[in-house]
Amino acid sequence: LSGDREAFAELYDRRARLIRAICFHTTGNLDTAADLTQEVFYRAYVKLRTLRDPHRFVPWLIAIAKQVGREWKRGRLREMRRMKPLSDVAPPAVKDDLPDDRIDFLRTAVGTLPERERLSVQAFYLSGLDADEARTVLGLSRPTLYRVLAAARLRLKRMLCEQEVGP
Repeated sequence: LSGDREAFAELYDRRARLIRAICFHTTGNLDTAADLTQEVFYRAYVKLRTLRDPHRFVPWLIAIAKQVGREWKRGRLREMRRMKPLSDVAPPAVKDDLPDDRIDFLRTAVGTLPERERLSVQAFYLSGLDADEARTVLGLSRPTLYRVLAAARLRLKRMLCEQEVGP
């Protein structure tokens, strides 16, 4: 809050993975998610003085990420409407460098989880936060975090089992 850029860089280093995961959920593209992550942190830096409670930095940052994601989606919709006459031209395929279809399925499955479960999985498993950090970021008690994570794992397990058995 006092304008120390190194302190803000430390905040970036600690929370960029979580914000990138949230942005990836919105975009489905790693490069675009990285760009949106930069936008989130830029906005946070510019508006840092509006943060009333420094202990709520991460939830505030998550709210900014969600807003940036909504704006990105609206921009994509406008772009698609403008390009509608070109609908006979196929969009370029987005290729991930991960060969395993199960990883793609798991990414999609995580994206379909209810928001609290999805954010918990992203914070704890994908961003590498420990349980105390994840529960603080999400505003949950420790038992609630573990209950939410257990529900998310069970839901993901069912989805993976259905995918393996299904056609």
